Amino acid sequence: MDINKILTKHLRSLNLHVASERKNLAQLLLEDKPRVKLLDGSFHYFKKVELKKIAEILPQEMQNRLRLPVYIELSSEKYGKGTARIVGKAEVFLISKIIGREVKGEELFVYKPELRIIRKELPTTTQYIFTLGL
Repeated sequence: MDINKILTKHLRSLNLHVASERKNLAQLLLEDKPRVKLLDGSFHYFKKVELKKIAEILPQEMQNRLRLPVYIELSSEKYGKGTARIVGKAEVFLISKIIGREVKGEELFVYKPELRIIRKELPTTTQYIFTLGL
């Protein structure tokens, strides 16, 4: 078997906890039990209090653009150990407010101490995803 196929299969199994479809914040705020379906067929539930906290941080016009959960992309081959990447204008805006860094744009690199803050503040609305730099 080809090494790339083996790695791809392994990576898929590492990411079964990832949402098969993300929803925007505005949509989730309207749901009684805000949730998304995961690749493994189960559901991931968001805490309403956390969604409301995010709504207080984000400008109204960004609430339709913020896709949840926010993916925290891990790839030691691409970014180095202890470094993660966040992608998306609304996602970067939110995370930069949470960690107290002025950041603009659609890509943000965060480091281990910041990851702890992000996961502590947004435990149900962020998710790790694993990638490989092939």
